[in-house]
Amino acid sequence: MASLTTSRPDTASYGVTLTFETLTAETRLRVRPGEDTLLRVIDGVVALRFDGEERLLSPGGEAIVPAGFHHTLCAVSGEARIVMGFRRPR
Repeated sequence: MASLTTSRPDTASYGVTLTFETLTAETRLRVRPGEDTLLRVIDGVVALRFDGEERLLSPGGEAIVPAGFHHTLCAVSGEARIVMGFRRPR
């Protein structure tokens, strides 16, 4: 059985960290001071609020929140699942 090995951990990921999260209707303020955030909805509908605007994202919907922007995420009804990638701006 073959396995993937790299001498540098960021080689395969290009410096991106991925996290999966299940959202509820609870809204909390978020900010990533040193990293841009790419978010993609896997299931459910998500309300994203930042820079004075609100966007509703359904499965497959994506958004990029630049580093340092305060934003909130919550499920519109029930739960929603998202994947987020974080990367330092170049």
